[in-house]
Amino acid sequence: MTLLQGINQLIDNISVTDKQENSITASINNLDGYLLDKDNDLHIDSTFRNGSYERDTIIRPLDDIDVFAVLNRDKWKDEFGNLPTPQSVLTKLKNYLNGLTDYEGTVSQDRPCVTIRLSDKDFDVLPSFRDFGGGYLIPNYDLSSWIYANPELLTTNLDSVNRLRNYKVKPTIKAVKYWNRDIGKLIPSYHIEEVAISIFQMHDGKNQEEMIRCWFENAVYYLRQSKFKSENDYTTAIKKIEKTRKKLKDAKGKYDNDDEAGAKLIWKEVFGKEFPAVDAEEVKNFTKSLAAGTMRVGATGLLSETAGSSIRPSKGYFGDHETKTIL
Repeated sequence: MTLLQGINQLIDNISVTDKQENSITASINNLDGYLLDKDNDLHIDSTFRNGSYERDTIIRPLDDIDVFAVLNRDKWKDEFGNLPTPQSVLTKLKNYLNGLTDYEGTVSQDRPCVTIRLSDKDFDVLPSFRDFGGGYLIPNYDLSSWIYANPELLTTNLDSVNRLRNYKVKPTIKAVKYWNRDIGKLIPSYHIEEVAISIFQMHDGKNQEEMIRCWFENAVYYLRQSKFKSENDYTTAIKKIEKTRKKLKDAKGKYDNDDEAGAKLIWKEVFGKEFPAVDAEEVKNFTKSLAAGTMRVGATGLLSETAGSSIRPSKGYFGDHETKTIL
């Protein structure tokens, strides 16, 4: 398997399957039925899907399936025309959903939304009001006020730049989200998409290797601290991106120097278990590296030639490749 085939396999491995797609659709239809029930006293005019699922950038295991519940402003405002606090709306929404047999014990508040954690997927229900100028008012992170958002515009812009770059942007976002999950989801999922839109309006790549590397090469210029939960998350994310950028640059150097196996090892180090397992070519290179004393082991136990603690030259047998101890 070539490096480019391995990257495509990685994206396939983390993408939603047809079976999961059908399961999501059935669960959404069930949830919509409860939310739009006229007798639930929530006064929800409509619902729509947004976020990673709607924009086809969701990855496995399933989470962040966002459902917007659009509330009737006239039913919720007080006699002075003021909207209730987001917390009061979220509490009412959570209590209603948790009182249903289908969701009992699975509902919690995960600011600024109500989350339903099912056995194989999570739904985030976000209360909202239509804004007079278009877009929506959604709960602020402090849950004391409402802020403006236009999630449908993000979807439109992403679809546009994805077409512009021959449908390579969304697969790139999936790979970055998988990497982001491994570092503790420091970067908000939607912000990865915003950054990708900004980058790929200006840059292009011939294949997924170039596209993914391009995201890491340019992301720090487009990240906005205000999008993060804390300043520490923002600064840590930048450090993680820079570290990964250097690794992918090293992989590119090996690839250009006809060391495709070495490049694949670095990609395996960066993306972990969902990147295809090493094949006979990698085994041969492992053996040579072990014999030469250039192999290292990282904190996670992954073998690499680029990072971690050095391993002493070794004599051993790997497949049909034998190492010689270097004295």
